Amino acid sequence: METKVSFYEIIQRMNKLNILHRININKQAVKNGLYLGQLPILEYIERHEGCTQREVADYMKVSPPSIATSVKRMQKSGLLKKVADRSDLRYNRLTVTKKGREISQKCRKDFDKVDEQLFSGFNEKECEQLLGYFERMIDNMRTDELANKNFFSLIAEEKKLFDKQNKED
Repeated sequence: METKVSFYEIIQRMNKLNILHRININKQAVKNGLYLGQLPILEYIERHEGCTQREVADYMKVSPPSIATSVKRMQKSGLLKKVADRSDLRYNRLTVTKKGREISQKCRKDFDKVDEQLFSGFNEKECEQLLGYFERMIDNMRTDELANKNFFSLIAEEKKLFDKQNKED
């Protein structure tokens, strides 16, 4: 007798996979001396050397005070430096230190190893098919208001909904 797999079971597996992946990624971040969310900040600043905290906050779709807290912590750890903008002293420019670059690169390699482990046993064609399936599911879930949002924008949208629900309670 053949049983039909429910959508609920598939979603449960996707959620479990997401949690397992996050746990393994967070273990690598901790091993490298980073807090959750610091690697994307370091990588953004590496790609946009001399950017402001505001630019990082805009990119990550979080509040400037949230980034300020992370930047302060990363400065204390010797990963970042803040340098006053010569033309406008109200702004500080962010740069990644040598130590910050080394940790960022090491952490990225460790994250890549987690991803390699995740896809162990998959061939190129299977990976392409899986990507296609996920793209199709993503397209199925997009609404007009969410159509062109990046990863961080989607997280911000989710947070808005959560905050709205909490205010109503």
